[in-house]
Amino acid sequence: MSKYYVNKFKPQFDIERKPRCLLYQIKTTKEPRSWYLRVRRKDGSYFNQSLEETNRADALRLAQTLYIEILTAETSGIVYGKHTFKRLFEMWFKQHPLGEERKRAVNSRYKRYLTWFDNYEVHNINEITFSKYLEWRVSYWDDYKLKPNETNIGKHNRGGVYNITKIPSATSLKSELQILKQVLRWASSRSLLDVVPVINADMNKYLTVKDKINHKKSRGNPIPEGVSNRIMGKLSHWALKDNTDNHPEHSYARYRLYYFILITSNSLIRQGTEATRLKWHDLGRVKSKLDKDTWLYYFEIKEGKKQRFGHDETVKFLTPDGLVHLLKWRKIQQEKYGIGFDEAEYVFPQVDGGETPTHYMSRLFRRLLLKWDEEGYAKALTARKHKKYIPLAVDKAGTNITLYSWRHTKISKLLIHSGKSIAEVSRMADTSLQQLSKHYFKTQMLADADRYADMSVNQNAVVRISEEEKDWIAKTLEDLGM
Repeated sequence: MSKYYVNKFKPQFDIERKPRCLLYQIKTTKEPRSWYLRVRRKDGSYFNQSLEETNRADALRLAQTLYIEILTAETSGIVYGKHTFKRLFEMWFKQHPLGEERKRAVNSRYKRYLTWFDNYEVHNINEITFSKYLEWRVSYWDDYKLKPNETNIGKHNRGGVYNITKIPSATSLKSELQILKQVLRWASSRSLLDVVPVINADMNKYLTVKDKINHKKSRGNPIPEGVSNRIMGKLSHWALKDNTDNHPEHSYARYRLYYFILITSNSLIRQGTEATRLKWHDLGRVKSKLDKDTWLYYFEIKEGKKQRFGHDETVKFLTPDGLVHLLKWRKIQQEKYGIGFDEAEYVFPQVDGGETPTHYMSRLFRRLLLKWDEEGYAKALTARKHKKYIPLAVDKAGTNITLYSWRHTKISKLLIHSGKSIAEVSRMADTSLQQLSKHYFKTQMLADADRYADMSVNQNAVVRISEEEKDWIAKTLEDLGM
């Protein structure tokens, strides 16, 4: 290959008696040519890398930095160029025990984004590196052109690229950082990395990209009552009355989505693996202390998100309505599809009895809302009396309504209407007081408006507005059109 090298020379920083380094350009490349560095390793093999620099002086400086990294790695007994992120990710991915759904999600994020780290030696990955990654990542979709296979949407709206969001959410970026950290921890546990770097997970701290990241919640706000009633009305018709699809898998999916929402909403079960991995033998019961003739039913949560991170098993009680929906759902499974007889079966399985990936239902629900909105907007335009259409897929703030929104809706209703304390609701929802206070602070204040609106210093002397002032306020509001 040496005959293809041009302008080659031994750099001055290589002080070995028998030179190990060579800088060169490749004859067959177009001018201005990039510089390359070749280094002979201790074992006699060679490390080659483009410096991606056409200026000789700048290339020389980069080559010196790279050569020092190679020497440092050799001192630690590491073969530089063989512990790249790409190589270690592939090893970790094969050896690390991941569920099928998680494996697909991790592989998807890696192929789409994290290949940016592929050629980095793992000991060179740190917070500065991650900051550079973020600068690239926030602009990923700006000029990206979809390939034919990425726009190939099938008959049932399957396929194609999901989640093309030009402004990525902080949550998505944290997920990518989490995968990166998992690989680095694994490398450290195999003595392939001395120390796992500390990389800040707070996306607000990366000032160069802070304004290009969506720090707001992207999903899961409580659903307004009018909207939730409309959604459930349409779902009921779609799943029960209009369910005439002859394909058993399709008709079954309609029933499953409908009862999935009803049962999880009436038990505060999280609409992720906490629900999809429930089995019939996880259903338990206990006698009511208030009525000895009544049994109270609950699910033991054994394989939810919290349990994966070491939390103890917990229980979620079903409301009486929730129990009715659960029994109806099991009857449909047994009578129409011949499943649901075995206690070891999943509560929300696929039609063949296998585990249902969570995204099956979340994507179906999303497609339904978008379809109904499209129909709703079209009808609103042709109506005699033009009315503003209120969408089902997003709330007033533009936040997506998702399956998880039903859990937030139930928690909000409990805080506002049930009279239960925040501590009781926290236990029922299996979430911390801190999380509940953080995400439902506004709901709490509105639920007890009289208390929070009273700003008198002496709490016994409640400041009350006079009837005369009430009349004046009402008239002024009317005059101002408010």
